[in-house]
Amino acid sequence: MSYFIGGSSGESSAFEKTIQNSAIQVLHESQGLVNMTQVVTPNQGNVYKVPSMAPISYGDYIDAGANPTYSTSTNIEQNATITSKEVTATPAVAMTAFSKFLGWTTAFDLANNLGSELGASFAEKVDQRVASSFASFKQTVGNTLYTVGGNGDGFDRVSAIGAQELLTAGSTATISAAASTSITVLGMIRNIIKSWRDARNPGRPTVILSPVEEQRLLGELTGGAVYQGGTTSLNAGLTALGDELLATGMLRNLYGCSVIFTTFLSHQTLTLNGVGSQTVRQGAAIGPQAITTVMIRGLDISMGDKDGGLQTWITGLGYFGSGVVSTARGMAINLQ
Repeated sequence: MSYFIGGSSGESSAFEKTIQNSAIQVLHESQGLVNMTQVVTPNQGNVYKVPSMAPISYGDYIDAGANPTYSTSTNIEQNATITSKEVTATPAVAMTAFSKFLGWTTAFDLANNLGSELGASFAEKVDQRVASSFASFKQTVGNTLYTVGGNGDGFDRVSAIGAQELLTAGSTATISAAASTSITVLGMIRNIIKSWRDARNPGRPTVILSPVEEQRLLGELTGGAVYQGGTTSLNAGLTALGDELLATGMLRNLYGCSVIFTTFLSHQTLTLNGVGSQTVRQGAAIGPQAITTVMIRGLDISMGDKDGGLQTWITGLGYFGSGVVSTARGMAINLQ
C-alpha cells in the first residue's frame, strides 16, 4: 500500500518532523568543542557581557599608632575596577532546495538524510566559531601579570597566560628558556600543565589540537604503532596511552590534561620561535571559564514551497557566537 506525504490525515507535517528529529538526534550525539565552553542564553539583544576585574589582594597589616601600615606602603586602598568582556552572537543560515517529486518518491530516506546533514553541519559551524575565538588569547610567549600596587605579598597574579609553541617534528631551532616552545607534543603538554599551575588555575585544562598533532602524539606514545619506515614493527611498544588514543581518538589524562582534536583550527600569521611572518595553526588549552558561547537560537528548521510549487525549500537557522572571557583560564597554542 502506498503512503503519500500530504494526505488527508495531517501527514503533511511528517516530512518536516522527520528532518527535525534526525537533526536533533545528531546534535545530541555530537561531542564538539562547544561542550568545553560555558553556554549561556541572553535575556535580550545579541551581546552577552561577562564581568571582569583585577584581583583583590590581602597584605600584611600592622596596627601601629596613628599611622598604621598596610603591606609595604601606607594606607593603600585598592581600586578594583570592574570591566566586562563581550561575546557577540551572529546569525548562520543553511539553505537548500529539492524537487517536489523527489520528496514524494523517497520521502523518509530523504528527510533522514537532510536532517542528519543539517544537524551535523550546524554542530560543525558552532565548533568553527569556538575555534576562531582562540585568536583572542595572548599570542606571544610569557605571562602578562596584573599590577596590584603595594600589596607586599610577593606573589604575582596572571591576567593572561602566554602562548605555547610547537615546532615541526625534528626541528633544530633554539628552544626558548621560558619553557614555552617544544619540538614534541608530549613536551608541549608538559609545558602547558606547568603554565596552568604557575597561573594557579584550578582543575585541569583541555588541550585542543589538530589531527596532525594526533598522529605525532601517537608516534611519540607508541613508537611502532605508527609505521615510520625501516624495520620497525607495526605493533611494537604499544603503550596504554597509545592504545587509548588509537581506540578513542582522545586522551582523558596526559600529564593532568585532557587532549582532543579538531579539524577546525584557524590560521594565524605570527612570530614563532623568534622567526616572524609564519603561518601557524592555532590550537588552545582551555578551562571551563575561558570561553563563553552565546546561544540566542539553536538549530531552527523550516520549509515551504517555492514559486510554481515544483520545488521545496528548506532552511536551517542558528544565532550564536563564542568568545574568550578569561585570558587567565586559557592559552593559545601556536602549531608550526
